[in-house]
Amino acid sequence: MKKSQLSDKQLEDILGQMPKVRDHRDSRDIYQNIAHRVEKRRKMPAWVIPGAALAAVLFLAFILSPELMGVNHSADKSIESNSASGAKSSMEGDTSVRDDSANKSAPKQDQTFTADSAEGEEKKAKEFAAMDKVSTYEDLISLYPDEVDTDHSEILTYAIPDKQAMTVVPVTVTAQKEEGKTWIESYTDTMPKLMEDDWGLAEYYPMDASWSYDQSTKTLTLDVKQDHPYRNGSAPNIIFVDSMTKNFSGTGIEKLLLTTEGEQGIDLGNYGQMEELPINSQSTKRRAYLFLDVEGKQNPYLVPTTEQHKTIGEAFAQMWTGDETGYLSPSLPGGFKLAKTEQKDKVLEITLTDDTTLDEGFMPNLEAILMTASEFDYTGVKFTNANIDQLGPFNLTEVLPLPLAPNKKNID
Repeated sequence: MKKSQLSDKQLEDILGQMPKVRDHRDSRDIYQNIAHRVEKRRKMPAWVIPGAALAAVLFLAFILSPELMGVNHSADKSIESNSASGAKSSMEGDTSVRDDSANKSAPKQDQTFTADSAEGEEKKAKEFAAMDKVSTYEDLISLYPDEVDTDHSEILTYAIPDKQAMTVVPVTVTAQKEEGKTWIESYTDTMPKLMEDDWGLAEYYPMDASWSYDQSTKTLTLDVKQDHPYRNGSAPNIIFVDSMTKNFSGTGIEKLLLTTEGEQGIDLGNYGQMEELPINSQSTKRRAYLFLDVEGKQNPYLVPTTEQHKTIGEAFAQMWTGDETGYLSPSLPGGFKLAKTEQKDKVLEITLTDDTTLDEGFMPNLEAILMTASEFDYTGVKFTNANIDQLGPFNLTEVLPLPLAPNKKNID
């Protein structure tokens, strides 16, 4: 048998002339016929169906021309090739775009991430620094420069008697500055806010008196009632004079006039009739600071001596012994030994002996040293030969700041 020489067009024409086949049988008849054939198929030998399929394949292969097969194969191959090439090109293009995008965006992302991270770390560092700044001196006795903004806050120190009326304790609070309000107005207005009893001291403020201040003459007038409580007994007399003198010395006030219901003079018992108290307009200086221990309070109060000393060495000597009455205790332990002290550029340099050991328990003693140094016009204190570098918030390898005032308290 010769091979078929029919062209593609001839095959299409022949197939197009074939009659259309339609099945007009009812669906139930078709179903029964299929069921019958399935039943027959079960009885047919296993090789019949594969054999029929093979015969159909051979017949189709015989009809189709080799040229058609070749054309189709070439077309398919071309299509596959073009598809593969296009897909590859597309994939490469997409990959290139993605790579370029990644290369362009990655540095920006890295830079953004790095900048954000750096900014975040810097912000955290500042927050921690701010927290440290707020809490560094929180548990200390005295008020330090880093704790207060002097441009917006008044520093007010009150001389408050202890419960035994044996001494007066300087207690420091701060108040917000108000425009048009003088220092003495802030001072007297803050008196009712003091909480002496909570602080382990005697209730003393506000005083049963009225105040007036003449800015031009720098004169403060204190007016009391006839039955004022400051005349009865030697202790009230002494406490009144001592507290008023310490309250207003060094504040710029030059005179403190005393009146009773507008009349000159106050009856102060053992002191007699007094019309004026001696006020030192300059700060009282060159005193040593000793300890007053109060039951239930962790830290002692720092109390200045009435005596003034010529040198810091003399002040240290009293800090080792306490006051004459023994009421105020020493503020320096016996184990604290000085090899030498000297001044360099207004900084007090303290060299310790080799057997002097400092620890955290020395903190109140260190504050007594710093407060005493502030009485002698030093600007700071520097330790040499200390056995430790850090004591509380203080770096002992650096110049230590001096307090602004002793015994800070919060009234907010």
